[in-house]
Amino acid sequence: SCAHQELLLFAFVHFSKFKNHHEQTERTDFSPASLAAETCSSSHFPNSPKPSPFFYDSTCSAAPLLFSPESRNHPFKPPNLETAKPLFHSSSSPSFFSCLYFCPFLPLPVAQASLITRFEYTDSESNLEHLAERERRKASSCEGKMELGALGWVFPLIYAATLLSSTSLALTEDGIALLELKGTLNDTRNMLANWVATDESPCLWTGISCYPDDHRVSSINLPYLQLGGILSPSIGKISRLQRLALHQNSLHGVIPNEITNCKELRALYLRANYLQGGIPSDIGNLSSLNILDLSSNLLKGAIPSSIGKLTRLRHLNLSTNFFSGEIPDFGALSTFGNSSFTGNLDLCGRQVAKPCRTSLGFPVVLPHAAIPTKRSSHYIKGVLIAVISAMGITIIVLFGFLWLCLLSKKERAAKKYTQVKKQVHKEASTKLITFHGDLPYTSIEIIEKLETLDEHDVVGSGGYGTVYRMVMNDCGTFAVKRIDRSREGSDQVFERELEILGSIKHINLVNLRGYCRLPTSKLLIYDYVALGSLDDFLHGQAEEDRELKWSARLRIALGSARGIAYLHHDCSPKIVHRDIKSSNILLDENLEPHVSDFGLAKLLVDEDAHVTTVVAGTFGYLAPEYLQSGRATEKSDVYSFGVLMLELVTGKRPTDPAFVRRGLNVVGWMNTLLKENRLEDVVDKRCTDAEMEVVETLLEIAARCTDANPDERPTMNQVLQLLEQEVMSPCPSELYESQSDYC
Repeated sequence: SCAHQELLLFAFVHFSKFKNHHEQTERTDFSPASLAAETCSSSHFPNSPKPSPFFYDSTCSAAPLLFSPESRNHPFKPPNLETAKPLFHSSSSPSFFSCLYFCPFLPLPVAQASLITRFEYTDSESNLEHLAERERRKASSCEGKMELGALGWVFPLIYAATLLSSTSLALTEDGIALLELKGTLNDTRNMLANWVATDESPCLWTGISCYPDDHRVSSINLPYLQLGGILSPSIGKISRLQRLALHQNSLHGVIPNEITNCKELRALYLRANYLQGGIPSDIGNLSSLNILDLSSNLLKGAIPSSIGKLTRLRHLNLSTNFFSGEIPDFGALSTFGNSSFTGNLDLCGRQVAKPCRTSLGFPVVLPHAAIPTKRSSHYIKGVLIAVISAMGITIIVLFGFLWLCLLSKKERAAKKYTQVKKQVHKEASTKLITFHGDLPYTSIEIIEKLETLDEHDVVGSGGYGTVYRMVMNDCGTFAVKRIDRSREGSDQVFERELEILGSIKHINLVNLRGYCRLPTSKLLIYDYVALGSLDDFLHGQAEEDRELKWSARLRIALGSARGIAYLHHDCSPKIVHRDIKSSNILLDENLEPHVSDFGLAKLLVDEDAHVTTVVAGTFGYLAPEYLQSGRATEKSDVYSFGVLMLELVTGKRPTDPAFVRRGLNVVGWMNTLLKENRLEDVVDKRCTDAEMEVVETLLEIAARCTDANPDERPTMNQVLQLLEQEVMSPCPSELYESQSDYC
C-alpha cells in the first residue's frame, strides 16, 4: 500500500564509470554529501518532476545509517546528511553497490518506515539498474494516491531495513559462528576488534585463514593474546576447520564436545590455559587429527580410549594436568611414551613405567592380557586356592628373610660401605663437586646418604624435579633436588654453569652447596630452609600461628627484592631468574626470605634448546612479552616480582578461580578494584594490621612493575630503593627481629 506522505529516500547507484543522465559535463565533487545535497536542492522541485539519480565513480561513506526504533518515535526529526552507508554488495557483480542518503530537511514518516521493513530482496535481483527501474515504476503507480507536493517523483530503493536487520547476506555461516565464539571470549587487549558483523567474509579477520575456493574457514590461530572466557560450543559449526590454535591464553571452562564435529581438524593446540573437566569422549571421531596438545591445563579424569583410534596422530602432549587412572595401551596411545603424560601423578600404565594396582595392592591385569569372563566356578575356586597358597609361601619366605637380615645387619652395613666405595672409584659417571669446600663430608658419606633417599624423604616437587630432605649422621640437614630429565652429552656445560651458581652468596638467596652426578640422575645439594615456601604460608592449610602478619609480608617483599636485585646487578654475568613465584621464596625460622631455583630455568631450557621452545616459568607470573617472544630479560623478572607483591597483599594466587572465571589474573583484578576505589577489597582479610597508606604505596610499586610495556617498568635496584625509602623507611622496629642487620 502507498502512504499519503512525502518520500525521503534517494538512491545513488555506483557503477564503474561516472555517468550523468542529464548533463555530459564532468563533475569534480563526487562526495555523497555533495550529490545528496544537489539532488535534494530546492531547484529540482519546481522544474524537475522526475530528477534522476547521479551515477558517480567514488566510494561511498561507511558512516552508519541513522535508522532506529527511536527515530520512528520522532518522525519529524530529520536525520543527518552524514548517515550515508553502503547497503548492497552483489557477490556476482562485486564492482558496484548502492548507497542511500537522507535529505536533511525532510522528515521520516512512520508509514514510510513500515514500507521499508516490508520490502524483501533476493539474490536473483543482482542487476541494480533493473531493480532501480522496478522501484521507479512502483513509485509511479503510487502517484495518484500520494501527496508528493512539489517533489513529484522520487527514486526509492526500499531494501535498507532488510540488509540492516540481517547479516545473512553479508556474513557467512562460519563468520557468524566466529562472532558467537568472540562473544564468549574476554578480549581485554581488543585484539579481535576487526571481527565485525558487517563484513561479507571473516577471511581477513585477525587470526583467520580460509580456503581460497569457497571462503570457508580453515584455520583459527590466536595464541599469546591473553584471551579469557570460555571456548564456545559454536566452534563445532565451523565444520571444515583444520587448525585451532588457542594456546598460551587464559581460557577456562571445559573443552566443548561440539569440537568433535570439526571432522577435518588436523591440529588442536590448547596448551597453557586453565581448561577444566575432561577430554571429550568422542575425540576419536577426529580421524584426521595429527597434533593434539592439551598440556599445562587443569584437565582431569581418565584419558579416553577413543584417542587410540586416531591413526594419523603424530604428536600427543597431555602433560602437566590432573589425569588419573590407567593409560589405554592400544592403537595410537601405545606409540607414545612418558614425555606425553609427564606431570600427571595419578596416571599409571606401561607408557609411564608405573604399574597400576588394585585396592589390595596387586597389579591390575592389562587389557591385552585380560582373562575371559565366562569361567566355571571350579576354575575360579582353583585360581583362588593357588593365589592363597602362593601368598602363604611368600609370607613364610619373607619372615625367614627378615630374620636373616636382622642377624647380619652389621656385616651387611660394612659390606655396603665397601661396595659403594668401590663403585665411586670404578664408575666414571659418578662424580661429586662441592663449591668452595662448603660440604664438610667426604664423597663416600654424601653418596651413601644420597642412595638411601626414598619417597619418605620427599619434601616437594616442581617443574625441575623432586626435592628430598637429606639428614647427615651429625644431623646436618640439606635439600637435594633430583633433576628429572636426562642430560646426555651436556655434563661439561651443566657443571660450568653450576660453578657460577655455586659462587653466588647472599643472605636472601638459597646457598647451592654441591652437585652430584650419578649414572641415572643429577643431584643439586642446597641448604635446607626449615619453614618451607611462601606459597605454603599463603595458600596452605596453615595453623593460625603460621599465618603471615602484615609486617612479616613487608619484610618478605623487601628481602626477596634484595635477592633478585643482587642477581640482576651484582652478579657477573647477570642472572635472570625466569621463574619468580611464591613457591620459590623459602622462609627460615625468622621468616627471612631466600630466593631459590635461580639460574635453573636458563640452564635446563638451554640444554633442551634444540627440541623445545616452551617458555620456562609459571603461568600467572609471566610477563606478556615473555609469553609472546620466549625471551626472558630482567624486566620480565620485574613483572613476576610485581605479581609476587600482589600475592602478598591480596593473599590470592595469580590464577585464583575468582579471577579466571572473569578472564582476569591478579593484575587485571587489582586494576579493576583500584579503578572502582575499592582498596579495602584488595587486602587479604587476614591482615587486620595493614595500614591503608602503606598498602596504597605498595600497590603503586606493584602496578609499575606489572606495566604492560617493559620499558616503563623500573629495574630491580629501583624497586628495592622504592621499597626501602617509601615503604620501609624509617625502618619500623616491629618488622625486624634482633637477628636482622638491615636497619
